[in-house]
Amino acid sequence: MRTLTRSAFDVQRRVGKRAALPTGERLENAARFSTGWPSPLRLPAARQRGFTLVELILVIVLSAIVGVMVSTVLTRPLEGFVAQSRRAELVDIGATALNRMQRDIRMAVPGSLRLSPDGQALELLLIHSAGRYLANRADGVSLSFAASSSADCRGPLVAGVPACNVLQVLAPDFQPPASAWLVVASTPFSWTPSNPGNITPTGTVFTRLADSVDFPGISLIRVAPPGGSFAFAAVSAQRRIYFADRVVGYRCMGDGRLLRYEHDQLQATLPAALPSTGRLQADRVTGCDFRFADGLASLRLDIGAAGESIRLAQQVQVSNAP
Repeated sequence: MRTLTRSAFDVQRRVGKRAALPTGERLENAARFSTGWPSPLRLPAARQRGFTLVELILVIVLSAIVGVMVSTVLTRPLEGFVAQSRRAELVDIGATALNRMQRDIRMAVPGSLRLSPDGQALELLLIHSAGRYLANRADGVSLSFAASSSADCRGPLVAGVPACNVLQVLAPDFQPPASAWLVVASTPFSWTPSNPGNITPTGTVFTRLADSVDFPGISLIRVAPPGGSFAFAAVSAQRRIYFADRVVGYRCMGDGRLLRYEHDQLQATLPAALPSTGRLQADRVTGCDFRFADGLASLRLDIGAAGESIRLAQQVQVSNAP
């Protein structure tokens, strides 16, 4: 009988145990050992996730640096864009108001534009319609109206006598306003009603008459002044007449507003109190100046907001030919 030492016995025992493993289990253990696939008896190590405090501080510092750089680059362009938008708005406000004033001035009765002494307000008579007329007196020049008939007049016959209260307009189908002012423009133009004068009194009524075969191509209009009669002090070399139905005015109020108003009263001077029909044309007005000389109206508006200020000027040629 062979005698085995202790070490040889241990080796033989380990080899014997390994040889005792079934063939399938040995192949499975070999595959796990070669591929690194974990054994079901051993849990995989947990992965660590997150960031350290140093990394957080570093990200915050870098973000701040990038933000400062971006703001430095974009601040001036953004400020310029905002300022440009504000200036464009101010220009639009002023230009709209000046264009409206220009349109009204060009539609004014010749010579009717007047300004306040301080240059802060203006008024004018707005034309409703216009035309050419024939003198209604035997001299072929004068234009005057009376309720009675007379052989000295040239008008439709009333009981065989020419009427003296009819205006003859050289235009077929001419339709006057029912209540307005009839104006023969003259120089100088007077806003003060007078008889004789250059404008009929307030309350004069105009009535379109039926066409007459004795006046072909002519519109016949009955003129009824409040006092029954009215004569024009001067005649127009071009035989022009104007019907005006309202007074239009503009005034800088001193509180940053430019107002446009209308009324139907003739006054010798500009009204001290603004009529209730005043409508806002421009706000944020810091100054205005209106001037008129030699047929040229000069309009200026200063508008400002948020430290920005612009000045707009416009000139309007006024036709004052009677």
